[in-house]
Amino acid sequence: MIRTVAGIDIGNHTTEIVLARIEREAVTTIAFDQAPTRGRKGSAESLQGAAVLLHRIEVDAGVVADELLLSALRPVDTATAPIPPAYSAFSPVRSLRRPDASTPAGAGHGVGHHVRMADLGGQPLDGPVVISVDDTTDFEVAAREITSAVERGWQVVGVVVAQDDAVLIRNRIPVDVPVVDEADVADLAPGALVAVEVVEEGRAYRAMADPIALSAALRLPTAELPEVAEFCRELADSAAIAVTPRTAPAPPPATDGDWVEIRTDDATGDAAVRYSPSEAHAVLRRSAPGQVTAVRLQAVPTACDGLAVHDAFFTDLASIDNGAWLRRGVADARGTVVALLAAEEAADAASVLSDLTGRPAQTLATEPEAAAWGARTTPGLPADSFVCDIGGGTVDLIGSAATVVAAGAGESITVAVARVLGIPRALAETVKRTPAVRVEGPHVAHEEDGRRVFLDSSAPSDAIGRLCTRGSAGLVPFSNRLAAEEWRSLRLAIKQETVAANIARCLGAFDESPAAMVLAGGGALDDELMRTVGEALRGVPVVVGRANIDGVHGPRFAVARGLVAMYARR
Repeated sequence: MIRTVAGIDIGNHTTEIVLARIEREAVTTIAFDQAPTRGRKGSAESLQGAAVLLHRIEVDAGVVADELLLSALRPVDTATAPIPPAYSAFSPVRSLRRPDASTPAGAGHGVGHHVRMADLGGQPLDGPVVISVDDTTDFEVAAREITSAVERGWQVVGVVVAQDDAVLIRNRIPVDVPVVDEADVADLAPGALVAVEVVEEGRAYRAMADPIALSAALRLPTAELPEVAEFCRELADSAAIAVTPRTAPAPPPATDGDWVEIRTDDATGDAAVRYSPSEAHAVLRRSAPGQVTAVRLQAVPTACDGLAVHDAFFTDLASIDNGAWLRRGVADARGTVVALLAAEEAADAASVLSDLTGRPAQTLATEPEAAAWGARTTPGLPADSFVCDIGGGTVDLIGSAATVVAAGAGESITVAVARVLGIPRALAETVKRTPAVRVEGPHVAHEEDGRRVFLDSSAPSDAIGRLCTRGSAGLVPFSNRLAAEEWRSLRLAIKQETVAANIARCLGAFDESPAAMVLAGGGALDDELMRTVGEALRGVPVVVGRANIDGVHGPRFAVARGLVAMYARR
């Protein structure tokens, strides 16, 4: 019996349909097309959009599908949230200085035992001390007490101040020591070792950002060096440092605040621990996809009251601008891109689509299963290769014996680009994909590789002096701050820290790595993304290629074509 079926892939960003004729197990593709997904994946609006696209394909092809095939639908919400900078919940040290502090004073570094200013009246301690000033003490009182302590023999090597009084205090004391402002000193125990440093203006040397030096200064065991090294990455661009050993776990987040609940393996089985979003960032990067159970982020509408999730992935925008190559002020690197994969599948999607089209519809498989069937039609693909389907919301990594589904894919790149450049998402979706030019005059532009080229036609006035992408209607300006070379570096960094890092995380969940992996989905059309994924996996090593569905479709339509193949085999 010959049947005509439609494989329908409703993604977080695009909907793709393959219309095919099936005779026994032979599949003949009749038509295929795609369109932007309407609304949230799995919503009534998204299914209505799929029905409209199907009708258009059927009219153009002059063929009507007998049956509609779907995969299980789980939406992903991708947004930015004002999460403080990430720090590791496992670090044996903690920073006292608040991330937004900006006015340290003095220069140099020192290590000493903590003494509260109120305790300076007694006999001087032997050895160096770091004095703390609480948030109720006036700067003149603090300066007077510290000066008196120095005169009586206290060996002061640094000062940590709760308020932003560092400059005022430093100008009034007789010793040239680092004074670190806006520090959390309320819970700092007397006698605790504290390492302080203020970097001299115009210098790049940071003694306390060296993990070996910091561990030695704070008398930490060498076994904890890897964790200290991770912590020191956060200090690489700091103008001031105030660090002390961690003596107790961080307090749990408030029940009415933001939190991320993550399963941890312990002696009693799987236990869920709630972390603050800042702590969760580092935990998520270490955890295999599927360990998160719930997220509450008041800045994300779908998660403002708590959302049950299968996975979450955070990208701190500060990690994209590491301060080494990007001029200050040309991009907004504040905030975190969050991708949340819902735990529950969209209910009744097949029945709703059946009602909309008047044809029987069924949910045939999961998206990863269907993607693997479709991608394995790629000519020349080694039999033991992994398939990595990069959609708008998820990365699906499929091996021969296991599958990993992770939140955070193409839309994470779009959201990050929109945030750092301050442009709408629709424009970010365009500019993230291709090289740009800086238009220097009506007829001359500066390419990302440094070449100056003549334009085919005069540039519009609003494009002159701005960075532009080449659109179907001509040059589209999107930034007046970035040089072309800077935008290329920033764009690659965004792709590296979002999707490439996520795929590396997924691969770590497998016992063995494959010799080859093909990228499928819309994300695989991006040459730069394929490059950054390849770079992220060079140490494994894995050969990274691009799927070519049926040898003609390229990397798109893997899920839709896979649904048709699975139906034919059944």
